[in-house]
Amino acid sequence: MPTYSIKDLENLTGIQAHTIRIWEQRYSLLSPERTPTNIRRYSDKDLRKLLSVSLLNNNGLKISKVAKLSDADITAAVLQLSEGKDSRLESQIESLKLIMVDMNESKFEKLFSHLVLQMGVEDTIMKVFVPFFKRLNFLWQTNSVTVAHINFITSLYKQKIYVAIDGLEPVERDNNKKFIFFLPNTEQSDNGLLFCNYMAKKRGFQTLYLGASFPSEEFADILEKNTDSYLVSVATLAQIDLTEYYTEVLSACKANQKLLLTGSQINTVKITDPRLTVFQEFTEFQRFLERL
Repeated sequence: MPTYSIKDLENLTGIQAHTIRIWEQRYSLLSPERTPTNIRRYSDKDLRKLLSVSLLNNNGLKISKVAKLSDADITAAVLQLSEGKDSRLESQIESLKLIMVDMNESKFEKLFSHLVLQMGVEDTIMKVFVPFFKRLNFLWQTNSVTVAHINFITSLYKQKIYVAIDGLEPVERDNNKKFIFFLPNTEQSDNGLLFCNYMAKKRGFQTLYLGASFPSEEFADILEKNTDSYLVSVATLAQIDLTEYYTEVLSACKANQKLLLTGSQINTVKITDPRLTVFQEFTEFQRFLERL
């Protein structure tokens, strides 16, 4: 059974460690096991409960009242909150975190459908999943989540993106620009890249999806066949020299071909080239597409 330190709980829930200790002592909210050296260790059940309590507390329910609820009542209150018409985006992001920890596919389906009905696919991903994956990256770096957690939530997310792409209606455009999507060598997580591909396709642009870990030396032939094109890449890891990698990509580009970069690691790319455009956020790429 996975166990968590109090620091893991702090990272996952956003509740500071000293607050967790106070809630334990004052309200008997959790009863962690202790190691022989008296260090707290928390179970999956403890984590799920604290995530639920955090969600309710952040939405105005006092901790003194939450502590009096049974586990079943807490679950029911969280479900009611996540399905509310006016529920805040922050609550939906926290609900996603809880679903991930619980590995509950049916709740994911219900939440995703609810969000899409409210906002549509693009806003659902932009306003809920993008910030969620940013937090997930931090949780992974601090060893607060497992590979199983990440694979579970990302596989469900990708299924929804693929379905959304397949369901897009054809859009006629005078602009025949093609967008070529790829990730640098060693980069495997294409959550953001898939979203960029969806946004381009939705607006009627031709796309070529090369996917994860694409070698820079193979671009010459591709760009020769796709002369009027934008290259789009998302850099979220820095396991290789990204400046060197993207310099090699640009060396294969013609004068009218542009490289568009976004992702958490783009500030590590030190290139001065008029063919390079950097987007700090996905919303900037969204606006770029709208202007074309």
